[in-house]
Amino acid sequence: MENESLRKWLIGFGVLGALLVGFMGQRWLLPEEQRLVFAAGQRGGLYHELAQHLATELQAAHPRLRIEVIETDGSLDNAQRLQNRNADLALLQNDTQAGAQARSLSAIHPELLHFLCHRDAGIQSLHDLAEHTIAVGPKGSGSEQFTHELFQYLGLPVTELNLKNLSLAEATRQLVAGEVDALLFLTGLGNAACAQALQSGKVQLTPLVTAPDSDWSHAGTWAETLAEGFRVHYPHVTPHTLPLLAYPGADGKPGHPIRPIPTVGVKAVLTCHRELPEELAETITRTIFEHRAVLSQKHSAFSNLDESQATARLQFPTHVGAEQFFRRDEPGFLVKYAEAMGFILSACILLWGLGSGVRKWLLQKRKDRIDKYYQAIESIIGRLRENEECVDELEKELISLRKDALSELVREKLAADESFMIYQNMANGCQQLLAQKKQERRQAGG
Repeated sequence: MENESLRKWLIGFGVLGALLVGFMGQRWLLPEEQRLVFAAGQRGGLYHELAQHLATELQAAHPRLRIEVIETDGSLDNAQRLQNRNADLALLQNDTQAGAQARSLSAIHPELLHFLCHRDAGIQSLHDLAEHTIAVGPKGSGSEQFTHELFQYLGLPVTELNLKNLSLAEATRQLVAGEVDALLFLTGLGNAACAQALQSGKVQLTPLVTAPDSDWSHAGTWAETLAEGFRVHYPHVTPHTLPLLAYPGADGKPGHPIRPIPTVGVKAVLTCHRELPEELAETITRTIFEHRAVLSQKHSAFSNLDESQATARLQFPTHVGAEQFFRRDEPGFLVKYAEAMGFILSACILLWGLGSGVRKWLLQKRKDRIDKYYQAIESIIGRLRENEECVDELEKELISLRKDALSELVREKLAADESFMIYQNMANGCQQLLAQKKQERRQAGG
């Protein structure tokens, strides 16, 4: 009975230990939950909506990722939060003045400058804005900055214009109500607030400038011309066209605009802090493009995602992690430089073979020289044995031979190797033999 109770206790402790090991193993083996702050824009605005869709899709694809989308005042506010590390991700206009901490992940969509005017205001272009009230976006917003730059380029006196800082939702409301005469706002094509204002029938899309003879048959060319000139003053601008009937009409009426309208704009860019881990930056970028179709169904702005143009003409440096994704199909170092490396290897083998041949030739030449000294010493010894009377002459010949050998050794025509040591031993032996013969001759004469 006591053994049975002990066995149950042991089983209980075993199960508890297994559960504890499993729990700790899960904590150790599974990646830690990663939390990111995403600086978006004003609630109800396009940036905030796009950020929500991106966060939802990223979290669905990566359950350990938690993204908090926060409301901000726009691009400039987003850039400041990114610089101060109060945000990890942010949507910025490509012309935003951001600090050194901002890095690009990908361009998301183009933001087109929408010029909406009240039909009763009589405004035909930007040059008709005098004595009218114009909404230009919230204070410090990207729309306000862009509009001011465009006014300066066109020579319009900003200080003499009646400008109001309003959100897009409030600006469209006041425009329909006749409280403002026009609005200039950077936003994506198909913006809901703009669409609602146009459907009122009191508002129209207006060209930024008028074409000669009102010829808008080449709207794209006009957009290019306007952007090229503006780009000299403001390098991040891009040409665009508001296409025919881009916005639906109300109650069966035709949509807007009734003809293509040239305009300009900038890219909206998904950015991150430079300290965002490379692996996480690569994962976010890859997921966005892998889920492009799903994102496009949620908002048409995502249909502009283009991997080939994702980092083109962006002012913020591309994050290393995003770069790894975009360059994933590029050949590796060995493949890329295989031909050059093959040529270098062949040249090295050729030079090595040539060097080996030259070395063998030099060694053979040195051997031939040392062989000459071997033969000379053997000749001296042979003649000494045949005729002992010429000892003095043979000694002089040996001394001269040794001087010649030493001279060639200094000039490196002979090598101080084993062959030279053999020669030295032979010369020393010959010298001793000559000394012995001279001693014998003196004794015989005495």
